[in-house]
Amino acid sequence: MTALDILQKYWKYPAFRPGQEDIITAAVAGRDVLALLPTGGGKSICFQVPGMLHHGTTLVISPLIALMTDQVNQLKDRGIEAEAIHAGLPWKTAERILDNTASGAVKFLYVSPERLVSERFRDRLPYLQIKLLVVDEAHCISQWGYDFRPPYLRIAEARELLPGVPVMALTATATEAVAQDMKKLLQMRQPYVYRSTFLRSNMHLIVREEENKFQKLAEIMDAVKGPAMVYVRSRKGAREVAQFLQRRRIAAAYYHAGLSADNRSRIQQEWISGKLRAVACTNAFGMGIDKPDVRLVLHWDLPDSPEAYYQEAGRAGRDGNACYAGIIYQQQDLDRIRESVLGQYPDPEQVRQVYHAVAASVQLAAGAGPGASFPFDRDKITSFTGLLPLTVNNALQVLQQQGFLYLNEAARNVSVIRVLVDNETLYRYQVENRSIEPVIKALLRSCPGLFEEHVMVRESEIAHFTGKRTEDVVKALRFLQEQEVMDYQPSGDDPQVVFLTERYNAADLPLDTGLMKKIREQAALRLQAMMDYVKGKPGCRMQKILAYFGEASSKCGMCDHCVEADKHALSDQDILAVYDWSRTLLVSGPVTVQILMEQKPPLKKEKTLEAISYLVEHKWLRYNEADQLEWVNA
Repeated sequence: MTALDILQKYWKYPAFRPGQEDIITAAVAGRDVLALLPTGGGKSICFQVPGMLHHGTTLVISPLIALMTDQVNQLKDRGIEAEAIHAGLPWKTAERILDNTASGAVKFLYVSPERLVSERFRDRLPYLQIKLLVVDEAHCISQWGYDFRPPYLRIAEARELLPGVPVMALTATATEAVAQDMKKLLQMRQPYVYRSTFLRSNMHLIVREEENKFQKLAEIMDAVKGPAMVYVRSRKGAREVAQFLQRRRIAAAYYHAGLSADNRSRIQQEWISGKLRAVACTNAFGMGIDKPDVRLVLHWDLPDSPEAYYQEAGRAGRDGNACYAGIIYQQQDLDRIRESVLGQYPDPEQVRQVYHAVAASVQLAAGAGPGASFPFDRDKITSFTGLLPLTVNNALQVLQQQGFLYLNEAARNVSVIRVLVDNETLYRYQVENRSIEPVIKALLRSCPGLFEEHVMVRESEIAHFTGKRTEDVVKALRFLQEQEVMDYQPSGDDPQVVFLTERYNAADLPLDTGLMKKIREQAALRLQAMMDYVKGKPGCRMQKILAYFGEASSKCGMCDHCVEADKHALSDQDILAVYDWSRTLLVSGPVTVQILMEQKPPLKKEKTLEAISYLVEHKWLRYNEADQLEWVNA
């Protein structure tokens, strides 16, 4: 079969998108590949099609459990064998998946970077018939990137265990510095590089400073018809925005990682199907969701980097039709995001304090682990340390970044079970409880190793084997738990913490303080770039975004700046000339327009007044109560 045959048979698409076929051809030829494709550019097709053409397994490194789970389920729905191994999975279950992979029964094996670096996994790696190594969200390997994850740095070591296996790295957002870092750190050898343009010719970019954000939201929702996403930075904000939309009789819901898995799944399906028009969400929503007809992505709160903004904005208009990506902000939002970003970085002693509290709360002795997993109570940690909740959250983020802990909060944990009695006692229990005997037999047949440790159990599979309803199987398993015959832990939403290394004494925790400092400095630079996009010098929004990613372009003609400049018959040079002139003159204090115009304006009178009008409309300038012009501080 050809690549196109595979695409049409399994994905039902008639043809490839631009760039996909070239990437696939390079991968099938055994070349290393670096693919920079915008959000919605079809990255998964680029490795899944060559994976189907290979006689072996494609190993996919992915940072998010939710994304792994979603892609595995999509592949299974297409009749393709796929599995995922992440930090929260019992090792016995992981062993079974690896056995199946080694036998050739798994075409795509998704692995979290934390699992990849474990010795037990690396010992098995050379025997898995890996034909292609894929690094998804590959920008995570770069310290210059906006989502640096140290375990990604160990991928190069995995390559040494897979000699001759090509690597494909994919990302939606990477500056030139990050792209060079990816090639170097993944040890790419003369890679085929595909860099799609980041230009979205169907996207209208809009930024508005508004005193009443709710009123502007209502106006935008009335003006832009079709599905919408409103990104917020807090769970409370998501709820408030959704409730406002509901009061306006718009079918809306809010979504964040704190909702139950069932609720998250329901909201996602209702939005995809069109039952919901709008979702107010944190950044926990959107990754991996296939909904091409989104007409509006609005940021209620400012993102902390151009990468994060453009990745989320890129979820609009994937069908190629006109769409809008907007930001509504107030001056206090600029102050808040600056304080939030720069406050994300606790000092090393606070990080050690939180690490000690986590270990003590689960009673894990020094030297124990790695791989130990426990229920996680964030409030308990906050109380134990006496630190502010935000400081605790940020310290936990550092511990995850540096590869000491892994928090599994958003993904639904699998059910696990273990037999607590010996074989003879279990058999006697079967004989005495005939109604439950089919369930026990099905468990013994489908869950090898459950006498030794907790293993994954799929209640639906047991129901299939026994002919019972799934809820009756769950009832039987709960009964076995009550009788202390088995330890049954059903899937749920309780957060889990996984120790990725042996437990250290807090004073001996080998934190990389130099790395902590570098990450903070890079975050400050990305934040400034975001501030410049929102309220820097006037200019085409799309040009600003593309320039950040190292791409030159002409004016888009569609963003708020371009539309307003055309309305005033002004060029960018006209606006910038008056911007610089007025800012220099007004730095010493406000003056009337008449006095300002006496100070050698850079353009003819009519043009200068038009440019001043533009700057007032866009809130670089304003009139005070004395009818004087003054500069609005960014």
